[in-house]
Amino acid sequence: MPVLANRSAGNYEDSRPSLERASGLLATQSELGFLAHLGVEGRLLGEAVERSARHGTQPLEELISLGFGRRRYWSLLARHLGLRFLTDLSGAELLNDSGKLADDALRSTTSVLVRIGETVMLVTAPCEREMELLRRRLRCSRALAERTAIATPETIRSFIAAIRHPAILHYAVNRLSSALPSLSAASLGRRGASGAVTLLAALLAVTLVAPVMALTAAGLLSTLFFINCSAWKLGAAFRRPRPLRIEALADHRLPTYAALIPLYREAGVVPDLVSHLSRLDYPRTRLQVILIVEADDAETRAAVDLHVTEPHFEVIAVPPGGPRTKPRALSYALSFVRSEYVVVFDAEDRPEPDQLRKAAAAFRERPELGCVQARLAPDNDDSWLARMFAVEYAANFEVLLPALASWGAPVPLGGTSNHFPRSVLEEVGAWDPFNVTEDADLGIRLARFGYPTATILSRTHEEAPVTFRQWLPQRRRWIKGWIQTVLLTLRRGIPDRLKLPLRSRLAVHGVLTAGVLGLLLYPASLFVIGAAIVAAFNGNWPATALTQMLLVLNLANLIAILVAALISALRGLAACRLWRRIPLIVLLPLYWALMSLAAWQALFQVFRRPSMWEKTTHGVSRARRASAPSPSAF
Repeated sequence: MPVLANRSAGNYEDSRPSLERASGLLATQSELGFLAHLGVEGRLLGEAVERSARHGTQPLEELISLGFGRRRYWSLLARHLGLRFLTDLSGAELLNDSGKLADDALRSTTSVLVRIGETVMLVTAPCEREMELLRRRLRCSRALAERTAIATPETIRSFIAAIRHPAILHYAVNRLSSALPSLSAASLGRRGASGAVTLLAALLAVTLVAPVMALTAAGLLSTLFFINCSAWKLGAAFRRPRPLRIEALADHRLPTYAALIPLYREAGVVPDLVSHLSRLDYPRTRLQVILIVEADDAETRAAVDLHVTEPHFEVIAVPPGGPRTKPRALSYALSFVRSEYVVVFDAEDRPEPDQLRKAAAAFRERPELGCVQARLAPDNDDSWLARMFAVEYAANFEVLLPALASWGAPVPLGGTSNHFPRSVLEEVGAWDPFNVTEDADLGIRLARFGYPTATILSRTHEEAPVTFRQWLPQRRRWIKGWIQTVLLTLRRGIPDRLKLPLRSRLAVHGVLTAGVLGLLLYPASLFVIGAAIVAAFNGNWPATALTQMLLVLNLANLIAILVAALISALRGLAACRLWRRIPLIVLLPLYWALMSLAAWQALFQVFRRPSMWEKTTHGVSRARRASAPSPSAF
């Protein structure tokens, strides 16, 4: 047999001594032992078996990680057993139905009973135990060979997915809205809009009838609300949580991991993405890298097919349908995940190589965790917007989210580099396809189910928006999703067991709700500041003591939130070693004005097109820099 063309460890020559040395190891490994008799290099097989013993994995997994083709293995097994080898089941008819859920069938099924033409056949990809049973049956009845065929597990899974893709897609879209409708944004477009319109009409009527009373009441409510916000923001700004102390795990103790990467119109960034995902320091036999493409996105699929060569990479095509959102793609792909843990990356991400190891160690240290959030850091500075984006991210991921996690409060997750146990994801309903900030929504839902979140000292470097045309739709989508998440938090009908305790509700409203309202009221806050300055110079303060007190308290809230934002930005930039960005902190009020514009546009979209996903264009930056690794957490 020829030597494998993509074997990177060198050219192995088949020799009797190496075969004899490997034979002792292979004697008890029936899964690979037959390959030695079919001309496969004994030294290669021996190395696979040695790695299997060292890593606690299956010999076949190690053999494939060494560059041995999957199809080649299964075709040789078919030859060894004297069976047909099938590479395509697209024309077959599925006869047996295991009754399993679609995702369970995709993960565990290794055999299918099909009709091909007039012949009923068992098509199988047997594991070691099943292989020995199949051998015994074939020895007892050679007629069985005419009705049995071998195929790769990927061929069988693809066949099941093609047959059941309507059920898989329906389950992905409706998993949460069917099981827990009160926690899904699916119906917010109807109920949320009508309720908000009714509330606004009532407030307008009260203001017209009794303007002084209405404004006084609004000032009082604003004061109480933003006191809660300033308390959380100031607390986070001065909080210095200790990093999670974790110990590195040996390879054989590492869990299986799946990285999910949704791609839509991302052909230009695929080469860079694949290059950085290939650098992940994690055993290939324990890693699934799943690139999720839309079925009608031919350009991205072609780029993926061109650049993906490693066997642990898989490609999942999401059938057309709505809503076309990132969480819909993620929920669909979750049915194909066979690993214990899941992480989400974006198309432009460059995760630090040891991030999965750190997350796995964190889950080992704290098994009760529902999520581990890594830190996001833009690595380009092409424009003023990109630099301000980096300031915002530094404050959020280096200061605010670690503080919330250390308090055990709900954490509005970032859209990427969040790690989950797969079982927890399935328990809480996975991602909501109708919420356009599925990350923040999922972080709060995890808290409802009693799962805390932790942050780790590992960064994923991202591309910050360069142009206003690129930045505005992204920001608009984020704020629209935050509004959806806030409306869900205020919703009635949530089961008692899933209601957030008072402290958690205060945290959500102090961070998320106040963030949205703060942006919407940003022009009004500037007016209040201006009025206070004018009154101070002219001595023309409001007539009543209550009005004066409310004005002073609102000003105090504004100052406290401003101070918290400045300190958080300063600390975050220092943590990222972005010293040259510190002077930009004084320009945050101008940046917030742009965000206020996006917030008002997002508010209107909540009523008109709540689940519309405004796609962010990636690959715009031409100045992404190499970044220093984060301090070791081990």
